[in-house]
Amino acid sequence: MDSGLKKTILGLFILSVILFTAGLYVFKSLIPSWYFGFFPFLVLLFFAVNAFFLLFFYRSLQKSTSQFIRTYMLATVIKLVIYLLLVLVYVLVCRESAIPFAVTLGLLYIAFTAYDLYIMTSKVKRKKENHTAPNQFSN
Repeated sequence: MDSGLKKTILGLFILSVILFTAGLYVFKSLIPSWYFGFFPFLVLLFFAVNAFFLLFFYRSLQKSTSQFIRTYMLATVIKLVIYLLLVLVYVLVCRESAIPFAVTLGLLYIAFTAYDLYIMTSKVKRKKENHTAPNQFSN
């Protein structure tokens, strides 16, 4: 496994731990009525799904920029569909905690997507810098 990918997965793990800890604090001390038992699994699911798609992102960096962009957009759509289906199933099964679940899922989606964007834009920028060598003989 590439050291950059290991570092990115580690960062994703740290983000997951921070969000899990912050979520437990908020649920247990600020709004205990909103806590739902699926919360720890939700954070774990976000970590697993994002780690899985990060593997594809890193592999697609070896291809052309247009191929990378298509892969990134397709992965984003697939993740969004997964999360929307999860909300739909949860709402149908557990109506009493549907709003806290949907709000939590939305906040986790924003946090994990921001991390993905940060990682991918920095990788694409670095890839462009490495492939664009300055012309030493121009004025």
